[in-house]
Amino acid sequence: MRYCIRFKKDKVAVKTVNKLVKKLDENHFIQDENNPEVVFSVGGDGTFLRAVHDFFEINPLFVAINRGNLGFLCEFTDKDINFMIDELIQKSLPIRTISLLEGKFMGQKIYALNEIRMEACNGTSISYDVDINGTYLETCRSDGACISTSIGSSGLARSLGGSLVDNEIETIQFIEKAPISNRRYNSLRSPYVLNVDKTITLLNFSYDYFNLFYDCKFLKINNFKGGLQIRVASDKQIRVLQNHGIDYIKKTRETLIK
Repeated sequence: MRYCIRFKKDKVAVKTVNKLVKKLDENHFIQDENNPEVVFSVGGDGTFLRAVHDFFEINPLFVAINRGNLGFLCEFTDKDINFMIDELIQKSLPIRTISLLEGKFMGQKIYALNEIRMEACNGTSISYDVDINGTYLETCRSDGACISTSIGSSGLARSLGGSLVDNEIETIQFIEKAPISNRRYNSLRSPYVLNVDKTITLLNFSYDYFNLFYDCKFLKINNFKGGLQIRVASDKQIRVLQNHGIDYIKKTRETLIK
């Protein structure tokens, strides 16, 4: 089986990687940086997101190993390596398929696992219209907007006041970032959680330049024309190996509260 490893370059992660490589060598796995069948990520959620962006187009199986406590996207630790590799070979662990967000604008497409975020970049707010499935919702003036998946709801979206959504439910969530409310602009001012089949379009921007973030990636947009259309793309998915011993309610408490 062909594999590659993406890892955070610190002493703890390197120690875990050495243990992982030893187990993989014992089982005759072959390292392949160009066309891996399995991509191991050793670090935190950020390391996993970068691995996804590097390889999602070739549809490998992703395995996320956390170098410390369990994160939302990392289901294994270094203590699980031996059993996880054995189970991987026997194909006895469950595999979860997760659809990515797709952002479409000016003939370009971007993809994200967690969120796509638009932000003003001239030191002031930006106004834009919000359209959902062809129906006008509102005109908002704010610092920007964040469109999140349920997977991403525990990250940046939550920091912006978004709803925490059970990550076993597929949703798309629209969040205004620091919205202005006055006689001219009066918007939702609350997160809007929608069914996964909805398409959110931002258009009629007051400026033709802004910053666009998608997970760990960034674009500076200039001379923007048209709309920014965001949907959950059922034709763009990743496969993630799951640890059947994980309790997601317990993980929520330990990660966000304890």
